[in-house]
Amino acid sequence: MQWLALGNLGFLLIVPAIAALYLLKRKVEDVEVPSTLLWQRTLQSWEAVRPWEKLQRNLLLLLQLLAAILLVLALVRPAVPMAGAIAEHTILVVDTSGSMLAREGGQTRFQRAVAEAEKAVENLGSGQAVTLIEAGREPKVWLSKSTEKEKVLQALYSLAPRPGETDQRAALSLAGAIASTEEGSGVMWFGDGGGEDLHEPGQSTAAAVSIPGPFRFHAAGRSTENVAVGAFVTQTGSEGTEGLLRIDNHGSQPKKGNISIFGLDQNLLDVGTFSVEAGASQTVAFERLPAMPAYRAVIAAEADGLAEDNEAWSVPYGSGKGRAVLVSPGGNRFLHQALQTVGTVELETETALPGGKSGAADLWIFDGVVPDKLPEGNILLIAPDKKTDWLPYQGVAEVTGDLESVQADDPLMKYVDWREVHVSKSAVWGSIPGLRTLVRAGENELIAAGTLEGKKVVIIGFDLHDSDLPLRPAFPIFMQNAVTWLSSVQSVPIGPALPGEALAVSLTPGAAKRVLTLPDGTSQPLDVQGTTWLFQVPEQTGLYRLTEETDSGPASVERYFAVHMSEAESDIAPRVLRVSSGKAAGTDNTEDSKEREAAGRSLDGNGQATGAKELTYWIAALALLIVFVEWRVYRRGY
Repeated sequence: MQWLALGNLGFLLIVPAIAALYLLKRKVEDVEVPSTLLWQRTLQSWEAVRPWEKLQRNLLLLLQLLAAILLVLALVRPAVPMAGAIAEHTILVVDTSGSMLAREGGQTRFQRAVAEAEKAVENLGSGQAVTLIEAGREPKVWLSKSTEKEKVLQALYSLAPRPGETDQRAALSLAGAIASTEEGSGVMWFGDGGGEDLHEPGQSTAAAVSIPGPFRFHAAGRSTENVAVGAFVTQTGSEGTEGLLRIDNHGSQPKKGNISIFGLDQNLLDVGTFSVEAGASQTVAFERLPAMPAYRAVIAAEADGLAEDNEAWSVPYGSGKGRAVLVSPGGNRFLHQALQTVGTVELETETALPGGKSGAADLWIFDGVVPDKLPEGNILLIAPDKKTDWLPYQGVAEVTGDLESVQADDPLMKYVDWREVHVSKSAVWGSIPGLRTLVRAGENELIAAGTLEGKKVVIIGFDLHDSDLPLRPAFPIFMQNAVTWLSSVQSVPIGPALPGEALAVSLTPGAAKRVLTLPDGTSQPLDVQGTTWLFQVPEQTGLYRLTEETDSGPASVERYFAVHMSEAESDIAPRVLRVSSGKAAGTDNTEDSKEREAAGRSLDGNGQATGAKELTYWIAALALLIVFVEWRVYRRGY
């Protein structure tokens, strides 16, 4: 039993006050009567000198004392510990990440979490409100400050586990922000605590995220045993496809099991076994697999807590080359030689701009000329000389100052040293949305790159003959970086990716129709243009197929990419989720405990906050009932 307002015990003084009223003798008046024979008992009372009389048994007195005691008891707000809501406004946060799909005792952790949250909702008292938050890759508020149990339960049953990760920090920050704006709020988290570490190295765990008010963490699981496919890669060789499969044991016991390799048509291609120690990994190699667009690896082991990470798809790395077209009216020996050394493209040369339908290319290189419209494919533009709808050309300016890399961590700038490069003059252009500056000399922008109309574009403002760049080591390195970035569609497959993340998908230039097929078999047409598409991956693991129909070459091109569960979700070991109370460092713990007690909170043996169910309204109702009975007794003259 808890007492939430012990300061109101002073009202107990009303009990002796009521009793004193029954101890005082009533004042009487002298009245002349014919005889005192019938008044002997009354005369005995009048003859007493003391103003007090002996307390007699009186039903009215007992009822009044009982009503007074109940009213005082209601004022001190008695409460009993409950497994329900922990505050007048409770924020329920339910983890829906991939690790919540782990099974224990015939139930998934998610099912256990929902059952615990359901108990909290069922035990809601009158006036208590609930806000429901789903802790997924991005936190989502399903219901805000509702007092209707049915609506809360309906929203709770609408939640579903997903194979993606949970952003715990974002979910806790959202819950903390709501709690800080609503007085009398508390947070209850239902999950296994998996995910990112919420505190920085060297800091205490409690210093991670601040939650004002009470916080309770409901652990949804205990098991740590799980074996997962950590990585699966394949590569086309001269004698077939070679594959490497890494198996991770996240548990505390050694594990043995079987491996099966399937093709795209679900035919069994190869089998194997594995034996991996606790907390270790094992790599298994497969050789001479039949040529397939994609392969699926499946493992089976005993006492495996999570089945969703027991398979993985792999799309082989191809060795094909993209089509690159160099348009250089005056010819450029330096540029031609540099492009020929890049192994990811097959180079074609033209002396004039293409006219009409010249076919699509993976990469167009324009040297000293500017097309009026962007062609189908990515573009490398060198020394522009005129203004177009897509290029705000402003003329030529002398270059003063040393060249400097504006974004040294950009993939185009990797291993490129511009300190020894000199440029005499360069083209000047206005702001181009989607492009970022890579190299600058003083106020002059010399090299820019980015995405324009869905196509990757790199602009080099100066003519190579007006600089000593071709004589410097930076030239072949930069050209390799630029061509690889511009023609990555042919050098590596799409993906792989994680559920819920943004994936840059390279598109085949010139495709007239595109259709994306998801692992569950559903298809959706894509209305996208250009050579790059930013795809928000759904919460669905497996093999995705992108079908593109082109006007030239094959009638359709099918490309695949895989989406796998995060390795962090495969580590299903439950963790305790702790947060700070929102107090500054050095706050007195005694003061904090007093504040918790005043707000109806206490700590259990694990240091977690527990809730309390107030009995105030029930006791007050009983007191009113006693007052009504006392009034009836008085009316009947007892």
